[in-house]
Amino acid sequence: MRMSWVFGLLALATILVSVTPAPSCADSWMLPTTTTYTSCAGNARVIVTPRDLQSQLGYFEDKVRKTDPAGQKKGGTPIAKARLERLIDKHWQLVWDHKIANDVAPVAALVRDDGAYAVTFDNWHGTGYGPNVVVVYGAGGRLIRALALSDIVPVDYIKALPHSVSSLHWRGAPRFSPDGRQVVIPVVIPSGEIVSDPATIDISVDLSDGSVSPRDPAAWNVALATGRKVLSAKIANEAAEKAAFIAPLLGPKINAELEWHGYLREAVGRLLGDDETTSTTVLRLPSADDDAVSETWVHDALTESYADKVALASLSETNLLMVLGKVASKLPDRSLSKITVFIALSDRNWPAAVAVMRPTGAKLVQLDPTKPIPQRARRIARRYGSASD
Repeated sequence: MRMSWVFGLLALATILVSVTPAPSCADSWMLPTTTTYTSCAGNARVIVTPRDLQSQLGYFEDKVRKTDPAGQKKGGTPIAKARLERLIDKHWQLVWDHKIANDVAPVAALVRDDGAYAVTFDNWHGTGYGPNVVVVYGAGGRLIRALALSDIVPVDYIKALPHSVSSLHWRGAPRFSPDGRQVVIPVVIPSGEIVSDPATIDISVDLSDGSVSPRDPAAWNVALATGRKVLSAKIANEAAEKAAFIAPLLGPKINAELEWHGYLREAVGRLLGDDETTSTTVLRLPSADDDAVSETWVHDALTESYADKVALASLSETNLLMVLGKVASKLPDRSLSKITVFIALSDRNWPAAVAVMRPTGAKLVQLDPTKPIPQRARRIARRYGSASD
């Protein structure tokens, strides 16, 4: 298997298809557009107009620079606002038109059928974050209460929730209670991972004052206990990952492709730092049904014009030596003189690799899986602040 690993800001800004994603929201967001939310019986609607953004990238760049309002489009609508209308005598009539609490736009909204209340949920490009995760509006567009997620569930519960780069996956699709006095939010019960259809528990927000309560207190206590267990396991896992990141690196304990890819990436990162990237290629066992295609991967990794740094490993060192010899014998002399090749080989096989690769002119760097590679202090500082934090 061949893999290329290139990181950067734009990895956080891939384009998706809606400003109103499903309950498990992704990390990628289209620019928000004016969106209409209609009540279940169709007698009321709220039309949300977002603040106009120039582009996703402009928004992200301004956020990094702490420029407000981030990403604002010149001459565009400078605030997010909502217009609530009721259907009377087959005509939509204005009830109120008002600025709303979101910086750019909410992710979703509900309106009660009589138009007495509207509720917005989450913030564009930050589901679960901010002081207005749930906002209740009453007569005339008056803000009854804006709630942060910590006003709805405990902070430790939030830490246990699944999350992605920009969003907390915290809820399902909200609805009004049968009597219309509350908005009911299915809150995700932590499970330690992001799943497409997570278990949830209903939490109610009273429309008259924004007060929060579980609909089933006993079930809520069980959910809280589950959250504590998940958080404990998460903390332990993060501690183990930190220890492994800081500790000297040795070859993988399991002789498998993914493990070797991980070893190659981390080894090169420790030798060169995170500002350099390399392709990683792992040769399969000669007994594998598709061994021949993995030989092609080695050839292509060494000869593709864009590659100036290549990292190679194999599930069999002797097979890697054989394939390197086969590939090198068919290449013109000095044809790889501009390429640095990192090869995972132990000392007993390294001289043979140097001999077969010498005519190609490639710069060779040995990654001996039996010899520990120390972590770079700068990488530790970037991720954790310092090795001792």
